[in-house]
Amino acid sequence: MSLLSRNSFFRHVGWLAVKLGLVAAALLFFYWIYLDTTLTQRFSQSRYQAPALVYGYALPLHPGQKLPPEQLRRRLQLLGYRAVADVRDSGQFQQTGDAFVLYRRPFDFADGPQMARKVALHFNDETLTKIISLPDGRELDSMRLEPPLIGRFSTHSREDRLLVGFELVPNLFVDTLLLVEDRNFYHHNGVAPLAIARALVANIRAGHTVQGGSTLTQQLVKNLYLTREQTLLRKAHEAMMALVIDARFSKNDILEAYLNEVYFGQDRGNAIHGLGLASVFYFGKQVQELNAADIALLVGLVKGPSYYDPRRHPERAKQRRDMILQLMFEHDLLSKPDYLAALRSDLEVKASGHLVSSSQPDYLDRVQQELAHIPLPADWQKQGLRIFTGLDPLQQAAAEQALQDTVRRLKKPDLQGAVVVADYHDGSVRALVGGTQNNAAGFNRALLALRPIGSLIKPVIYSLALQQPDRYQLATPLLDNPVILDVQGDKAWQPNNYDGEFLGQLPLYQAFVTSRNIPAVNVGLDIGPERIVEQLRALGVETPLHAYPSISLGASALSPYAVARLYAGLANPQGFRPLHTIEAITQHDGMSVYHHQPQPLQQVLSPESQYLTEYTMQGVVREGTGKRLGEAFPNAHLAGKSGTTNDLRDSWFVAIDAEQVMTVWMGYDDNRSTGLTGSSGALKVLRQMLKQQPPQPLQLRRPETIIDANFRSDSGVRVPDSCSDADPEVLRFPAIDKPVIEGMTCAGTVEEKSWWQRVFGN
Repeated sequence: MSLLSRNSFFRHVGWLAVKLGLVAAALLFFYWIYLDTTLTQRFSQSRYQAPALVYGYALPLHPGQKLPPEQLRRRLQLLGYRAVADVRDSGQFQQTGDAFVLYRRPFDFADGPQMARKVALHFNDETLTKIISLPDGRELDSMRLEPPLIGRFSTHSREDRLLVGFELVPNLFVDTLLLVEDRNFYHHNGVAPLAIARALVANIRAGHTVQGGSTLTQQLVKNLYLTREQTLLRKAHEAMMALVIDARFSKNDILEAYLNEVYFGQDRGNAIHGLGLASVFYFGKQVQELNAADIALLVGLVKGPSYYDPRRHPERAKQRRDMILQLMFEHDLLSKPDYLAALRSDLEVKASGHLVSSSQPDYLDRVQQELAHIPLPADWQKQGLRIFTGLDPLQQAAAEQALQDTVRRLKKPDLQGAVVVADYHDGSVRALVGGTQNNAAGFNRALLALRPIGSLIKPVIYSLALQQPDRYQLATPLLDNPVILDVQGDKAWQPNNYDGEFLGQLPLYQAFVTSRNIPAVNVGLDIGPERIVEQLRALGVETPLHAYPSISLGASALSPYAVARLYAGLANPQGFRPLHTIEAITQHDGMSVYHHQPQPLQQVLSPESQYLTEYTMQGVVREGTGKRLGEAFPNAHLAGKSGTTNDLRDSWFVAIDAEQVMTVWMGYDDNRSTGLTGSSGALKVLRQMLKQQPPQPLQLRRPETIIDANFRSDSGVRVPDSCSDADPEVLRFPAIDKPVIEGMTCAGTVEEKSWWQRVFGN
């Protein structure tokens, strides 16, 4: 080839290269504009997804509160507090006899954040008497413990995180992270060419990847938007995206995003992302509580959460932590005493490798049902939710254990059960157990099992009767004789008593306490099945009901949850209020989304009827079908009612103390006979549960219109107070205050006056 031809060729190739370069530059320019537009919008609006974290009951503490010290200790241990000899840091407590020194952690409650607080708690005879703020010595009217984390509703990405603002992160953590991962973070433009060059040389010399040159911004881009593929094209893409983000957002914004995105490990099928949740996952702490040793361990985990897992590889994790502590000391982030103290400390990580050590799928089922009726932001996964509920972990654990232990002792394979515990004053559900396999999701019998309620209907019937004081009092005689009813389109209905016997006549109180069927049927027919259905509806029953005579014996099917709601209305003197699990919802940043507003109380029963009904239910536990429960807790004065259905298919018992209504059902899923009455089955679960969580003594508030009065047992007639209650024919019961008929004798007859008495008086 001639020289001229050769020059022409190179000139042609040169122009082609220039043109291709210009095209590449143009493409790169337009791609930069595309990245700038799309990436800026995505980073501003949709950085990551955050789950809905579900919390339990935040126990309030106040002087005069009935609270056994041992129960407080159990609650603190459940929350991950450590018993120490000298309380210096949050998350610690010291117990000396019945006195506690407690350093409560900081926490973002539903109504706002509260700082850590050190207090002394004094008890006397299982009653909290004083709360003293330390070190200033002020007496406090109240305080509360932070609620336990009981579950979460994960996002589609299966990533768990608790979003935290940059202002909450300790400066020591930020300084240490930058020291280890990106020392020039505040001085580069998103990429560090020299660091990349150093890493490239080191990797070429080693023959494999031994060093990374990525900045924190590049790591963030890779975690948010790219795969982990190791190619030059992906690295170039990563660098461009890092440059865009660094140009458009402040360093603190980028660092906050990194702190909420960085991967810290795995909890079952969910990835733990972000410093906020990692602090809880490994230490049970809030971010603000992290000490130097905690910070060094977490920064060390960034390099390899699996490789440096402190639970699986404690020695490896400690070596990594100590190396970072040394770096912190060498760069003046730690003083020598603090460095040595941190170096000597053990790896104080939570024993459980799970964010939620004991899952509550049954309770969370009800939470999800309620969530479906609460308007939530359409994009709530961007900010995450924190759902605050009324679940009491000690009540829940006691209910689960009692059900399992009772089924095991009864030696009845496949026997199932359900428990619902609710505060009938505010309607908050404290515990919900849907079966004997409480940690496994499945058929939730507490919510979904519709079973005949048997004698549990009787308080509804008698409360309606007692609203007619001119016709019904506790002393009113009721017939207990055979009854045959013609039912249209069906064969005659002939109800019977459980024992197959008939007592002829007995007072309403005795019929109620001993749960006789025939008197209840007679009263139910007198009131009218339609009126019973109306009352059940007023007490929150939503399932189909039929106004048949058999409703007087509980033929209607309700779930244990519906029964708890019904009895909460019977137990509350102020009236009926629906039950609920969700107390409040906030975003992760504390912004309020929802706060439960109690519905106005509905006065379903008259105060007198409510009192007399609950008084008689105390008699059920004291001397009737619930006597064995009363014998176990004689000073609690519990009210209650047993329930048994045909052929012993269902065993029910409901108990009421000063705060809670506790409902237990036992039966088989295939509806075969259990061989258990309410007293021989469900009552045993309640008794076991209350041994673990002692009841609050029930003291009924008597309306001013109620007095103690004497009645004749044979006729139910009111007789003078002067009649001796030692007379077996005289009964003494609470009743509405009305004057005794003039001339009434202790025999229940009216003494006729002579003409002299009629004219001149006595």
